Amino acid sequence: MDDITPLNLEDQPKLFGLRYDQLIAILGSLIISSELYSWLNPIPFAGQDLRLDAAIFLGLLGPIYALVTINNSAAHWEMILSFFLSSKVYIPGPDPNPTRFLVDEQLIDFCE
Repeated sequence: MDDITPLNLEDQPKLFGLRYDQLIAILGSLIISSELYSWLNPIPFAGQDLRLDAAIFLGLLGPIYALVTINNSAAHWEMILSFFLSSKVYIPGPDPNPTRFLVDEQLIDFCE
């Protein structure tokens, strides 16, 4: 019994919609920023504690890296902005992409 599932080698493995390097960058920056905040002594500056600002800055580096490396084209950024800023109406109907499923798939006959 051979597996006839098509394999697309151009796809990169993803977890939660992120590539592994993006996920590691986000988790690493959050861990490093929280550990830095707990390790540092309070740094008073103009009546404020600067270690919170440093921890927030380091914690945001990972998500910024993930956003920048999603796709490097300007059309992708325009699509993201239009997704969040434009109004949408979803109308139920037939599948707009009928070629999404394999229609000539060879099915295996199971015998009991």
